[in-house]
Amino acid sequence: MIVFLLGFMGSGKSFYAKGLSDFLHVPFVDLDQFIEEDQAMSITEIFERKGESAFRALESVAIKEVYADLLDKTAERPYKNDILGIISCGGGTPCYNGNMEWMNKHGMTIWINPSEEVILERLMKEKSTRPLVASLSAESLTDFIHQKLIERKPYYEKAQLMIKQSNMPIDEFVNTIQHA
Repeated sequence: MIVFLLGFMGSGKSFYAKGLSDFLHVPFVDLDQFIEEDQAMSITEIFERKGESAFRALESVAIKEVYADLLDKTAERPYKNDILGIISCGGGTPCYNGNMEWMNKHGMTIWINPSEEVILERLMKEKSTRPLVASLSAESLTDFIHQKLIERKPYYEKAQLMIKQSNMPIDEFVNTIQHA
């Protein structure tokens, strides 16, 4: 099975994807990074040059391509567990083009859902590496996080598993997944 990690920016998707990959010795792909490499431009540039709807279309194609690539890679070697690979999705991936329903049919979806305060704290530390929020004040960022989470919650809630603990150790995370 392929695991899809979902959640808002700063929720810990990349952290858990890398940790799961290392712990289970399975490949992982960061979907935004895959799209950036495939398009030879940053997500911000894609939004600016092509618009959000074009990006969302690229994202929907990319998730299926990454999924197929992971299945092809894992067919070559046996794994000792049911998890064959991890895909760390962009924050908006589940919210467009039926992506959430597709992911639920093709793997395990896990919503990484720390509190808004934890997300704010992380994003304040990472602002320089996150163009979408780099220019926002703490107050504006708080409002941005709150509003986006309200918009995305109906999609995120469709995940098969939710992790609320913000600093769950990887071995506990794996145990939670395997017993879900």
